[in-house]
Amino acid sequence: MAAATIASDSHMAMVLPDDIGSRIADFVAGRSGFPFIAGDETMCLMYIYGKSAGVRPEQVQQVADLAQRTAGQMAIDIDGYLNGPAGRLDTEYIRSKYLNRELQLSVEGRQGRLAGDPSILSDCFAQHVAYHRQEYFFGLYGPLKEGELTRDVRPALLGRMVMVCYNKKNEQELGPGRRHHHPLIPVYVWFGQK
Repeated sequence: MAAATIASDSHMAMVLPDDIGSRIADFVAGRSGFPFIAGDETMCLMYIYGKSAGVRPEQVQQVADLAQRTAGQMAIDIDGYLNGPAGRLDTEYIRSKYLNRELQLSVEGRQGRLAGDPSILSDCFAQHVAYHRQEYFFGLYGPLKEGELTRDVRPALLGRMVMVCYNKKNEQELGPGRRHHHPLIPVYVWFGQK
């Protein structure tokens, strides 16, 4: 299976904050301004590889390469917001960017997907990390085994690889009881609610 197939059998979502869809909708509708995620809130992007077919042992390196390219692109995007013109983090500039993407999705026949669109979610993460001048980290896990998963999420995650990206310096800065808060817990909760 080629790397392109791994890429096409992947999915991305923002699992924290859990109401990101309504926040983006409110922002696009003009009911809120930028930033619409506070600096003390945890953001978590989730990338799942092998969503429908799982990841075979010979595909693990392909997934790692794709994950590394994704992380590299996020670093470029964040740097662009940090070091680019100040207007790139202006409410109206960002809103127009989201509206243009919404129009593009509409033309492509994918209406109603703005809040779940990977381009918007990646941009949203990069914009807020840059605005709040936060550090961030990526973690790649898997292929996930049966003993690492609760019964309710096994069908969705068994044999898959998952990369998470947080707006924290490292894993130790996550949640209450920091040493015991594993980066995949929000992913498990998100899949458990599906």
